[in-house]
Amino acid sequence: MARKPRECYLFVDIITHLLPMSINTFKPFHLVGACILASAASSHAAGPNAKCTVPTPPEVINQTVVVQQASDTDKTSRPSASTTIALSVLLPARCPGEVFPVVLHSHGYGGTRIRTLAPNGDLPSAQPLFPAVTQLAQTLPHHGYVVISFDQRGHGESRPANGGGQARIIDPAVETQDARAILDWAHDNAERFSIQRETSRGIAKDIKVGTLGVSYGGGFQMPLAALDERIDTIVPVGTWHDLLYSLLPGDAVKLGFDGLLCLQGVTVGGVQNTPVVAALCNQVNINNPTAFNVRSRANLVSALNQPTTQPRKVSDAELADFFTRHGMGYFQAQQAAGKTWGFGEKLARLRKVPALFIQGNRDNLFNLTEAYWNQRYFANTGADVRLLSTEGGHMNPLAFQTEGGSDCGAVKGIPAVLAWFDQHLKGINSDTVSGIPTVCLSVADTTNAPNSPSAGVALKEVPVGTLSGTGALPARLEKLNVRVSALATQPVFVKVATIQGEGHVLAGIPSVDSLTVTPALGALQATNAFVGVGIVRGGRTILVDDQVTAFGTGVHNGNRNSQKAGPVLLPGVGERLQDGDQVGLLFYPQHVQYAAIVSAVGLTGTTGLLNVLANSSGADGVAVPPITSSLEPVLGLFYNNPYSVKASGVGLPIFKPGTYPDSRIK
Repeated sequence: MARKPRECYLFVDIITHLLPMSINTFKPFHLVGACILASAASSHAAGPNAKCTVPTPPEVINQTVVVQQASDTDKTSRPSASTTIALSVLLPARCPGEVFPVVLHSHGYGGTRIRTLAPNGDLPSAQPLFPAVTQLAQTLPHHGYVVISFDQRGHGESRPANGGGQARIIDPAVETQDARAILDWAHDNAERFSIQRETSRGIAKDIKVGTLGVSYGGGFQMPLAALDERIDTIVPVGTWHDLLYSLLPGDAVKLGFDGLLCLQGVTVGGVQNTPVVAALCNQVNINNPTAFNVRSRANLVSALNQPTTQPRKVSDAELADFFTRHGMGYFQAQQAAGKTWGFGEKLARLRKVPALFIQGNRDNLFNLTEAYWNQRYFANTGADVRLLSTEGGHMNPLAFQTEGGSDCGAVKGIPAVLAWFDQHLKGINSDTVSGIPTVCLSVADTTNAPNSPSAGVALKEVPVGTLSGTGALPARLEKLNVRVSALATQPVFVKVATIQGEGHVLAGIPSVDSLTVTPALGALQATNAFVGVGIVRGGRTILVDDQVTAFGTGVHNGNRNSQKAGPVLLPGVGERLQDGDQVGLLFYPQHVQYAAIVSAVGLTGTTGLLNVLANSSGADGVAVPPITSSLEPVLGLFYNNPYSVKASGVGLPIFKPGTYPDSRIK
């Protein structure tokens, strides 16, 4: 393929949608004109050019790798001594002796590896973020890459029935070691599969390799990069920083998505989970008609310690240790404390790894603040690290969300990923990579998302809390007191700022110095404060980017379960503001994102507040059974959750792009 010409795109209404990835990944997610380089230089050529007359055509070869590591570290699962991991090698057109960099790819939770090539090198366009990334992986061989896509243990053909193992949710002691074994195998089979070895760095079994994947397939990349010196660059899409925070923000159980993960992974994807995860799913998934009672971490731990808990009891300490160690939050905290990570590393210090993080503003499972934490950790090494936020990610069908695309304003996400690999794996610089800001935050309108015109703001860093200086609106509320009664049906709005004039954006991470939640009169169960950033515009209330965070009873001076000091950080958001907008916080009496779910298949006749037939196909074509949301068992009509909140130091990042330092509309 010849070099593509420079092309101009007008970014107007370019995001289209399918039904959410949330369930995509489960398979288990402009107003301005701009000229960008659609593809970077000759590295995008598929095949050997003039190196031979008739190259071997692109093909897919299925393989297995036997890892000399037990199928589980949990003795109660009766592990086998070794684990077989299934993979597919997607090969480009090639001539004898020609070699290519590798992109190591894996799937979302409940999903399986890629086994087919794209028909040509055309990049996916106008697709939701998660499916677009998967399609890009299928396309990469046409651009001169060997793609190795593998089934994580517990998934697909890496399940125990095939000699595989139990899923441990990207345990660095287990799944990360599987990935390292695949890299060893790739090096040992480099001649057969036209893989580019590296010999100049003094690293054993070194190859030229980057990583790609969404959600679970994003989560595997960061511990691998930390523990294996061979990784040259990573592109994690829609993934976590700290799993305990993701699943239990503020010590409140995120029942909506926790339940959806178990529904998709266990019921549809057939995931073989390790006992800790299996026991957790049994408390929050469709098989437990009393899951609506599991509202707090204390509720969950109590449920996990009942005599009837299957496959075995799980203590609070074990739950915390399991999920905490499986994310960068743990790596960062251990490094800051001068401690080891404990996974056989020589030095517990994150090395310089170029990273392109892509995260969705509206992602209901792994919010933008998690990407901000990941970006800061990797950027502090001095590496080339950038962050793009989009309207894609894990969408919640119970909240009628649909997934948006991969772009941040004029920054086109999929071409950016390809150009990123070209630069960091092939050494080819391009205008496309030069045009990727250090930070690009999507500020597309929540109203009519994901079909709102794409819009983005380029920045040097992610704004956090109240801003000051030129172009900033110092949006801060020193004190607030709010009460949500047992009879409330609508959120309570507390204003922080009123917008005067046009051109402002809310973009970044809202913060709260301290927040105290107290059960109010009439509370019968564990209470949670459901908090989001809201805009009141012309009598209409908008929940910005559909983001709600729950906070359990007690004092919150930081994000519980995140291993981070204060202040409390709410999910990152982005929105263009209008003259007269009132911007503040919304306090909900209940919210579907924290509602238990049941299956119309498993519990015939069950009714609820919502009845969503989420039987769309996910990214790998897996259909999701019909599901309903059950806020309470009595027709879903009553949810007892009265509470009061006292908060101090509420800060919102509001500014005028182009006037605020180092910011501009993209």
